[in-house]
Amino acid sequence: MPMRRLPSPFRILVFFLLCCLLCAVAAQAGPINAKSAILMDVTTGRILYEQRADMKIPPASLTKVISMYVAMNAISARKTDYNKVVKVSANAARTGGSRFGLRAGDKLTLDKLFYGMAVASGNDASVAVAEHVAGSSAAFVTRMNALARRLGMKNTRFVNVHGLPAKGQVTTARDMLKMARAYQAHYPIARRYHLARSVTHNGHREPNHNPLVGSYQGLDGLKTGWVTAAGYNIIATARRNGHKLIAVILGAPNTGVRAAEARRLLNAGFAAVSKKKSSAIAELGVSQKQAAQLKKSAVPAQKKVKKSKAPARKSAAADKRQSTRKKSKH
Repeated sequence: MPMRRLPSPFRILVFFLLCCLLCAVAAQAGPINAKSAILMDVTTGRILYEQRADMKIPPASLTKVISMYVAMNAISARKTDYNKVVKVSANAARTGGSRFGLRAGDKLTLDKLFYGMAVASGNDASVAVAEHVAGSSAAFVTRMNALARRLGMKNTRFVNVHGLPAKGQVTTARDMLKMARAYQAHYPIARRYHLARSVTHNGHREPNHNPLVGSYQGLDGLKTGWVTAAGYNIIATARRNGHKLIAVILGAPNTGVRAAEARRLLNAGFAAVSKKKSSAIAELGVSQKQAAQLKKSAVPAQKKVKKSKAPARKSAAADKRQSTRKKSKH
């Protein structure tokens, strides 16, 4: 019968340290006042916190993020361009809910419409973009769902391009995290749209609906949303001290709580990956070299690490040296 390979002390250390990070965030953040939440350190690919992260909830205007993602894919494929002038249809102009103030016959660049979606959360701008890119909202929604499947958003289904209430349109905090992570990685240009303080069209100035813009240190996105069935949603992304975090909160009771909880979750995350991590390493007596190896080993789960015989020989030699040191001490 073959002997089972015992986990190496280093692997046990990695597991223990990750548990420390999870506990640190949970202890500092506590329960989030919302239906669902999740937090990831994108730098390492580690989930730092989750609360009912797979609960199905309407995405509301977070839908506009994947709509912009699909449109940017079309630009990347050279099917259109940021400076392409779009003529607004009557259908787009009469779209209700939050609006950018478009009128039938208006002519705007795709670039300006992106600001209308990201800053003003314009449902009318979303329809105008969808019709330009795919010919109709229905055809555009097909692309949205296809992209969602490619991103592994298993519990998400889109019915429209803007997020207005629609039967069967649902997502989860975990799926929104996957979407936001891929979107920002593929299109760094998106940052300029989501961080704009305001946008003006037809003489009307609309401030950014995201209250964290301009007020949270290191913020680099992303979007808020609300419908009655969901509550108040937000995807908040920020970067500090070499770490990028993505927080998703779905179903907060009001705008104030939504913003406060997003700040609290991000703050807890940054504390965990900096102070808490350093403290945990120090308390465990890990050397600087081992800490560097630990950081290097913390890769996203989806990335495959190529097998190499050299590290195994090195590890065996290290174990032998460690054993020799132990004998000399006793």
